[in-house]
Amino acid sequence: MKTMKEWILELRSLRGYDALFIGLIVSLFCTQIITAAYLLIVLGVALYKKELIPALRKQPGALWIYAFIGLQVVVSAFEQNIVGLVNALGMGLVMLWLALYREKIHPKTLTLGIDLMLVLSILAGIYALVQFQEFSQAKGYSFWEFHIQNSPKRRIMATFDNANLYATMLEMWIFLGVYRFTQNKKISYRLFVVLVSFFNFGLLLLTGCRTALLPFVIVIPLFLWLAKEKGWFWLSVLVMGAGILFVCLNPSMIPRITDMSTLESRFKIWRCAWIGFCAYPLFGLGPQSYGMYYRMFDGHKAPHCHNIYIDAFASYGILGVVLLVIYAFRYLLPEIFSVRKTNPRLFGLMVGMIGIFLIHGLLDVTMNVLATSLVFLMILNSAPLYKRIENSSKNMIS
Repeated sequence: MKTMKEWILELRSLRGYDALFIGLIVSLFCTQIITAAYLLIVLGVALYKKELIPALRKQPGALWIYAFIGLQVVVSAFEQNIVGLVNALGMGLVMLWLALYREKIHPKTLTLGIDLMLVLSILAGIYALVQFQEFSQAKGYSFWEFHIQNSPKRRIMATFDNANLYATMLEMWIFLGVYRFTQNKKISYRLFVVLVSFFNFGLLLLTGCRTALLPFVIVIPLFLWLAKEKGWFWLSVLVMGAGILFVCLNPSMIPRITDMSTLESRFKIWRCAWIGFCAYPLFGLGPQSYGMYYRMFDGHKAPHCHNIYIDAFASYGILGVVLLVIYAFRYLLPEIFSVRKTNPRLFGLMVGMIGIFLIHGLLDVTMNVLATSLVFLMILNSAPLYKRIENSSKNMIS
């Protein structure tokens, strides 16, 4: 485990976009407005230095992904979907940053950024515990009763707008902790990761977001298998099996697990979303269209469809989904699979992140804000960082 002095020296040694990347990591723990403002500044600097356009030209699938974003901007503006327009512009900021990230960031800086997220997650967790005390006290509960309220506005969220978004960040931090545990063999560092991960898992329970617990059952063993960590894989299978058995015998250990009211409301939401899709099948109404559909068709009130698959068709329409699928299957996924043999641990990390997205997305939509989408997509776009170093090493040898 690094000392504070080593941390400071390493951070001070960063230059250029590596330093800006660390600043972005810090901004993720602030409000979305600060993150957006920071991205605009970074992109403005890159444009001024004439480095943004060359990076965009090298970005795989740029035509398809920016066509998708442009379509969402036009549709949202035409349909007066202000929330969707803000979402679409946010997508543009994220993808423009990724073009720079792929070209400029060193793998060691990504590792440093992950470690920094784990450290900052402790501060976010302390703030969340203060929130929990306030929410509990407001309803007449003691902190130590650990009573999780049903209202999302009365559950811990730290600085991430709502409990479900915070839960998504927590599950990604826990998974990144597992990745770093296998990457760094130092006992002191591994102890740090274990303690932080258990702390974050406790906070995940306090969010009351049951859906965020589902991915761990599959994602962690899958990652360990793909990373060729066979010993840890079998241990994880035993732990997950024991955990499932324990929960089955003691279901009250998972907050709100017996509350089926939200599942019933999701069925109502999905029915309304289907009606909306049938009404606007080609283009939808832009990101988070459901916020308009439930008013049009007297549906259950919600900001989105609570299912990424339904939400994609209802919001983006058939054309938008086709553009996304082409980008993912023609460019992003082949790049991810290209490191399967050369860097199995990184491959496992990226596949695991996709697993979190797909499993959590069965009952929620939480990748439509800057913090969650940036962490998710920076991991999925990390293959070029390592390939660039590998290619430079080969050139030096030759």
